Amino acid sequence: MTWEWLNRRLKKDSGGGTAVKNKPPEIRWIGASDNPWGVPVLDVRPITLHMLSASRDPTCAVNAMSFGQDDGRSFVGVEPTTKRTVPAGLRFAVDRMLADGALFVPTKMEHMWAIYFHRGQMIFIRSWLRKVQVVAWIEARGDHIEVADMRGQFAESDEEPSASTRILDFLLRSHALNMVYPAPLPRGLEVDAGEAAAWCFSMFGDRVQFATPHALPLTPPTQPLRTHSLLHIAVARGQLEAVRSYLDSGFPADLLAGDGLAPLHWALVRDDPAMFELLVARGSPIDVPSAEGATPLMNAVQGRSVANTTWFLDHGADPNACDRGGFTALHRAAEMGELPIVQLLLDHGASPHLEAGGQTPLSLARARGQSAIAKLLSSR
Repeated sequence: MTWEWLNRRLKKDSGGGTAVKNKPPEIRWIGASDNPWGVPVLDVRPITLHMLSASRDPTCAVNAMSFGQDDGRSFVGVEPTTKRTVPAGLRFAVDRMLADGALFVPTKMEHMWAIYFHRGQMIFIRSWLRKVQVVAWIEARGDHIEVADMRGQFAESDEEPSASTRILDFLLRSHALNMVYPAPLPRGLEVDAGEAAAWCFSMFGDRVQFATPHALPLTPPTQPLRTHSLLHIAVARGQLEAVRSYLDSGFPADLLAGDGLAPLHWALVRDDPAMFELLVARGSPIDVPSAEGATPLMNAVQGRSVANTTWFLDHGADPNACDRGGFTALHRAAEMGELPIVQLLLDHGASPHLEAGGQTPLSLARARGQSAIAKLLSSR
């Protein structure tokens, strides 16, 4: 296979041109004993992580970048072109519930898919075309969901039902859960590594790093599947009435989004005390932890906002709460050189002596040359 052929193939499969280097990259197989998945996998990173997509059709580019403000509700009820229905039989853990919202939103041309969840259905959209390819029906089972059946197909050509299941599984792992996981290669494509890499890029863009023709066990990932819920989106947009409506309909006020943050963390984007008040009044703990253990107070400090830091401290936020690494809000403020925020935290009882990763707020301030903060912390 020539490099020119690969370039032509990428143009054909992606609906446009592709910026490439002059020298063909090395695409190699990694043996079963040398990777975490126990089957031979093709390392397609030289193609998928270094190609830049481009299209001669301006509509494709517009479509690909059109999902930033899209909550996916416009795709509800849209049927895939292919009417074939096949069983899926997949299971994924969830955190209390899988809320209506976005599972993956493309932010650049090399993101080939958008994935939403609404009204018990997952909707898989080819981003360049804004075209619904597959709809999958979901059954809630307490601490997990089951993907029962799916309608449609992911590739433009016919694909085996088992291939559809494996692609759906891969898309949720690689896109919604941000896992490094091998993409399924269609039967026979493994004989030409270059052609296989080209297919991976045209199908999955830069979200695929490895691929394999071998079936992998469909063991559910331990990481819970979460959406950027409609509640989170309404919070980020400052829509107080919509937030009230979603809370009334059963969205938990402390529900974590796909990025591991609660609505109260998202409210910091707008610096909106009214939104803070609403979420706390409706049940969000003031120190609701993110998936990494960060509290909203820590995020307010990280955002260098004296006003937001003051609001959370005045409403009972714990200045000595620790994230999973043991770091506090004061660690953050001292390292960032935020003297007024350091003073605020100390005045509300923050301890300058707590250690995390071998560092105290004082040692971080000294290491960053923050002499005024180091002097203040030493005096305490």
